[in-house]
Amino acid sequence: MYSEISTSDTDNAKFEKLKDNFSWFYSNYDRIEKNIHNQYIAVKDRKHIDNDADFETLLKRLNLKNYDDSITIKFINSKSL
Repeated sequence: MYSEISTSDTDNAKFEKLKDNFSWFYSNYDRIEKNIHNQYIAVKDRKHIDNDADFETLLKRLNLKNYDDSITIKFINSKSL
């Protein structure tokens, strides 16, 4: 009835990198939010690599059209300034 879902070692490695990036993001959220307000932030290899208020602009700068790597992008929704 259900077909087996197989994942390659490459897919598992990408998932682990994404998990690490999300973990880094949430561990550093308070510090990031102090400097970045209402913007998307890109994290790769547990490092903040870029940010922008416009999602499409950020994607263009990161050149993610056919990107095959693990980059986490999250929105920083700042509280009242």
